[in-house]
Amino acid sequence: MHIAADLCIVSGRVFDGRARTRSTAVAVAHGRIVAVGTDDAVLALRGTATRVVDARGGAILPGFVDAHAHAVFAGVERLSLDLTPARSVEDTLARIRRAAAALDAAGDPEAWLTGGGWSHDLLEHPTRQMLDTIAPHRPVALSDAGHHTLWVNSRALELAGIDRDTPQPANGHVHLDADGEPTGYLNEGGVELIAPVIPAASLAEMTAGLLEAQRTLWELGVTGWHEAILGDFNGKADCTPAYLAAIADDSLRSRVSGALWIPPGTTLADVPALVEEFERRRARNEAAGFASSTCKAMVDGVPQGETAALLDPYCSHPHSGELHIDAETMRELAVQLDARGFALHLHIMGDRGTRVALDAVEAARRANGPGPRHHFAHLSMVDVADAARFGPLGVTANIQGLWATRDPSMIAVVGEERAERAYPFRDIAASGADLAMGSDWPVSLADPWQAIHVAVNRAHPFGPAAGAPPLSPAQALTLPEALAAYTSGSATLVLGAAGRVRVGERADLVVSTEDPFGLPSDELFRVGTAATIVAGEVVFERVEAHTPASVR
Repeated sequence: MHIAADLCIVSGRVFDGRARTRSTAVAVAHGRIVAVGTDDAVLALRGTATRVVDARGGAILPGFVDAHAHAVFAGVERLSLDLTPARSVEDTLARIRRAAAALDAAGDPEAWLTGGGWSHDLLEHPTRQMLDTIAPHRPVALSDAGHHTLWVNSRALELAGIDRDTPQPANGHVHLDADGEPTGYLNEGGVELIAPVIPAASLAEMTAGLLEAQRTLWELGVTGWHEAILGDFNGKADCTPAYLAAIADDSLRSRVSGALWIPPGTTLADVPALVEEFERRRARNEAAGFASSTCKAMVDGVPQGETAALLDPYCSHPHSGELHIDAETMRELAVQLDARGFALHLHIMGDRGTRVALDAVEAARRANGPGPRHHFAHLSMVDVADAARFGPLGVTANIQGLWATRDPSMIAVVGEERAERAYPFRDIAASGADLAMGSDWPVSLADPWQAIHVAVNRAHPFGPAAGAPPLSPAQALTLPEALAAYTSGSATLVLGAAGRVRVGERADLVVSTEDPFGLPSDELFRVGTAATIVAGEVVFERVEAHTPASVR
């Protein structure tokens, strides 16, 4: 029986999710791939209503899947006060001033001014006085781009009851000035002190943010993702209801999954009840069509804030950071969750944090045998001996390729030698470990092509590290490895999908603006997304030439 294609993509070159092939075209019918081959073979399936997309020599590849994103609140920020486009201190303050003026015009003097995305490269330690000048009576709370720090004004500190006598929190800081007064700069556990008084986004705001995120990600070729936190976190409400609402009315068309949030400070005594609650939540979510068989924890903080857990002390201060969840609790969480089919999705930045997490998975494997695919995100610092453990333990590296550049702020706290060993992608891959890739958006850009450029080159022509030598080039990935990590690697890990261009698969596809295999590796940043297809429908098509965004 002749199949009339709904969509034919021709004049490209197919990367099938693992390797570049000789095929130049793909045909789609009823949301699935029905042919992969030559232009002539695919066009033979054209009917009177078939849409034909000319790839113009670009690659045709599986849709990118972001294995670590905070999509809902990235979208909420984009629709509120988004400071990520600011390129100077003056620009940052001007954007805040305009947002405050808009709230003044709306006539609500008590409404909080919230948003985020300010850059530490521009504002190393911003102060409450800077915000007091703009909004002396209205509370202001602005997340940094990394979302581990809050910049607040005096009114926000007052409402939270934070003053010079407030005890320093565990795993964080309330920064004080020379007179012992809070500066308005709070990180990690300090954020938790003010979070309870910040109004959470409403369901309507979160749902709008989710759909804004979907639209934005489609422009970048991302057809699916893993929401990295489902639960109340740093003053942000659980975004699960937004996903359930968008799934119910079919406005969410990308494939998604999410990770149930394990709060920092979880103790051994908390584990049984937490696991039972997660089983109930997973059942409710999956009955509604939202997969949530993953559990997210932050094992430690970040090196730049000296909150990542290290094997050896930081250069500037005689301490080694702290675990957000102690080693014994981490082991018990791994054993119990693994036994119930939950995969761990762990934020880890320090080499001690990595070792503790690997030990926990090893304990789960001893107790339970083979189990779900646990994955560790970020992995900025990994001891050589521990990198070799990933493959044998079946742990997937959920990497953020864009971060693997020379970072002056990291060098300042861990030293040149340790910073040079950062993001050891090649060592981990050599252990036999699977690789997936994500962005951690809105912590950093969500554009897969820019992350792929860095994963291959260990440098980027834009951003703070522009012009610096590559970071440990021996740890680079090949182009096929990087593309596979962001397509089939992520799809199999977080969606249970193949992420392949082959007959029978759901037609989630991307067409690139040019063929990345036809470029010198140091020009991969030029590549962009020309078209995005979700379940056989073209949801984005670029009309202008691609101009790469600058990288923070």
